[in-house]
Amino acid sequence: MSVNIKRQFSAHWQFSTADNNLTLHGFRRFKTTHLLNLRFLEAEIAELDHAIYQAGLSLEIQPSATDRLGLKHSKRDRDIPKLEDTITNELVLKLRDLLQKYDEALIAFNKVMSMETFSLIDDEKQSSLRDDLTLHEKYETRLLRVDQEPRARQDPFQRWIHRLLRRFRYWRLSKNYQGDRESLASNNARHRWSYQSTSLIAGVFSRLIFAVIMAVFLIVPLILLSDESRKGAQLAIIAVCIVVFSSVVTVMMRASNLEMMIVTAAYAAILSVFVSNTSPVGG
Repeated sequence: MSVNIKRQFSAHWQFSTADNNLTLHGFRRFKTTHLLNLRFLEAEIAELDHAIYQAGLSLEIQPSATDRLGLKHSKRDRDIPKLEDTITNELVLKLRDLLQKYDEALIAFNKVMSMETFSLIDDEKQSSLRDDLTLHEKYETRLLRVDQEPRARQDPFQRWIHRLLRRFRYWRLSKNYQGDRESLASNNARHRWSYQSTSLIAGVFSRLIFAVIMAVFLIVPLILLSDESRKGAQLAIIAVCIVVFSSVVTVMMRASNLEMMIVTAAYAAILSVFVSNTSPVGG
């Protein structure tokens, strides 16, 4: 066993037998490398696509009446190779292989980008073994949580809290960061690694804040309507509350149009109950 493999196995064994879920299920995303691979595949397919289009235009076949592809306006090369030199079995096989790799890479990257992430600095154990990265590079490096379901949707407010927690941890570590191996070795010997599950904390904080916001949107109209007997003023209060509520939900939760209609209608129905149960003063 080579020294490099032995060293890698030692680090991989620590990660694969860790007690913390961040270390145990955290894997690098390689976003830039994935995108670079897609760009290389895209460029190779683009060359074949151009050759195929030029071969098709050389057939001098009149486009259809609708011409959905805009073939009438396509630019033709001056020197077009012969059709038998362009459309070959090798080209077809190469095109199939590239398209398969390209499609699979696109779908895989889409799934990877929908997975829950955390910063490398959130996992001090993995971060301590990455001597090739600076603290800022560790802060920018994203790890995937392979033990969690892909997120279908994440509201901007929760993402803002998530980002704020990462920045706070980076600010705290940048003040106390010591790059000498003696401190890392002593920390490793004590097994006192620091972890921050930012997605969990951000989720809890966002739900608590939304619960407070919903309570405010229900309590404030109730207080205002209870002391108001004029129908015009009541309608004005209800209209303002509905507009503000729908705007807050749309911006903070990224609700779809259908969800927005349902939530707004439910909120308006609740306010209408408040109005119907409000008795005029002195009545």
